Amino acid sequence: KFCQGSASDSRVKFCFREPSEEEEEEELSSRDGNGTKQYKVRVGDYHSLVPEEFEREYAVDQIVLHPSYRSHSNDYDLALVRLSPGAAGKGRGRCVEFSRHVLPACLPLRKERVLKLASNCHITGWGDTGRSYSKTLQQAPLSLLPRRHCQQRYHGAFTSRMLCAGTDGQSERRVDSCRGDSGGPLVCERPGGGWVAYGVTSWGHSCRTQHSPGVYTKVSAFTPWIHKVIGQ
Repeated sequence: KFCQGSASDSRVKFCFREPSEEEEEEELSSRDGNGTKQYKVRVGDYHSLVPEEFEREYAVDQIVLHPSYRSHSNDYDLALVRLSPGAAGKGRGRCVEFSRHVLPACLPLRKERVLKLASNCHITGWGDTGRSYSKTLQQAPLSLLPRRHCQQRYHGAFTSRMLCAGTDGQSERRVDSCRGDSGGPLVCERPGGGWVAYGVTSWGHSCRTQHSPGVYTKVSAFTPWIHKVIGQ
């Protein structure tokens, strides 16, 4: 079982969990940072089954769930993972080293107008492609949609802390995240340069269907909390 995430600096990743059972989810919630030895964070990965030159694994020092998250809701579906310095199994050392193969995504500003600024948006993940779970990292372009698209489909389950994204009605090719993509980033190119993690794959109803756009946690709604947890 794995979860995807995005690095915001060399020691902190934010992600979403995709538990298989509610009991497992509640058990992790009660720990909130304990029992981290069963988790590892892998960076620089492309093929999930093949060790690669730029791939590194790091132990987890702490898991911090958002205090308002509840297992019966998709709201506040966010956790921060603090990495232990040094690669897993190799003792303590330096934090994650960035390179052209391993790069962080920028955090959005607290009140950044995502739909006004964002363009050239992409999702990535190892999730279900319609035939099976992908063994290699997949990438696809998609559009941020007006909130009304998700409000009409999901009603009260879609909150102000979520983004709506998918393909517009003009496109014949359906692009969407799916099972196994949870925690993967929705990044967009900011005017003037830089890639920003505006959203993180959270939930939806079915995959790649015209009237069920994907729902992503709106990272800008959590920027103050993220900075508070990481001490910036």
